[in-house]
Amino acid sequence: MAKPKVSIIMPVKNAGQYLRACIQSIVEQSFTDWELLIVDDHSSDNSIGVSKEFIKADTRIRTCSNDGHGIIPALSMAFANTSGNYVTRMDADDIMPQGRLEKMVDKLEDAAPKTVVTGLVKYFADQPVSDGYLNYEKWLNEVNLKGEQWQNIYRECVIASPNWMARRSELLEINAFQESAYPEDYELVFRWYQNNFTITNINAVTLLWREHPLRTSRTSSNYNQRAFFKLKIEKFLELENRPGDVVLWGSNAKANLAAEVLRGNGVPFHWMDLAEEITRRRDQEIGHYRDIEQLDQVKLLIAVYPGATERKRLEAYLSGLGLEMGKEYWYL
Repeated sequence: MAKPKVSIIMPVKNAGQYLRACIQSIVEQSFTDWELLIVDDHSSDNSIGVSKEFIKADTRIRTCSNDGHGIIPALSMAFANTSGNYVTRMDADDIMPQGRLEKMVDKLEDAAPKTVVTGLVKYFADQPVSDGYLNYEKWLNEVNLKGEQWQNIYRECVIASPNWMARRSELLEINAFQESAYPEDYELVFRWYQNNFTITNINAVTLLWREHPLRTSRTSSNYNQRAFFKLKIEKFLELENRPGDVVLWGSNAKANLAAEVLRGNGVPFHWMDLAEEITRRRDQEIGHYRDIEQLDQVKLLIAVYPGATERKRLEAYLSGLGLEMGKEYWYL
């Protein structure tokens, strides 16, 4: 059998109530030259039965059981069995909009080497989607439409985990899905960043992202805020390793998490706040933000994200100091 152009990798764990709709959305794609590799992560529901229903009817679909436990070994196992030129990921509780594969393939075929293709996302749910998720949807889509992914790399994961396509050969070159860490989707994005990949965006919704109480991102500690901060602050220390004083702005919960990781890695830093008062936190003085003017070279992490008007004023101030977003300062 000829090798397919696209390999779709999908870990599955107890997703039986959503899996049929997910696989059906793949089967109905206008682009048909694909294979779907399902790795079951020890499901105790009817996920395996649903998968087998489709396997009987479609030879492009294969399934196997996870040799390990969790999404990382499942993804590693799926990727090891891919044969397509291009690879994309799908999650078992989401929906692939019609035309997604065709749009992504067309975009990637015209793209330069070391390119990742993504698109827009839209949350949906049986109940109203929370404001927090809707705000993230809006922010993520804006970042991708503007092509500002790398400037925002330390704020949030800038590519939705089941909403990208890349060349298999280039994923192999960066050891994707090998020796990974949770949150694994964010870790992969950092690999693309570290290896100077370009992200190109499709101006269309390419992922219908299902919000429900049993999402792994809601139920597993691998995806809580502490886990995200540990990964991104340690990646910041690894990847932004040029000379300069590390500066942390803010005194909120995000700033506290960032400070915790910096201390845990033995990294000295200047802690400043946008408020006028000078306070102390864990025997460290939190100074006024203008103290940054006394430093020659800085790597500034901003743990607050003010509204648009205040943000423009803040960025104008930093620009006046010769600091550029994505080079000398980043939002957390």
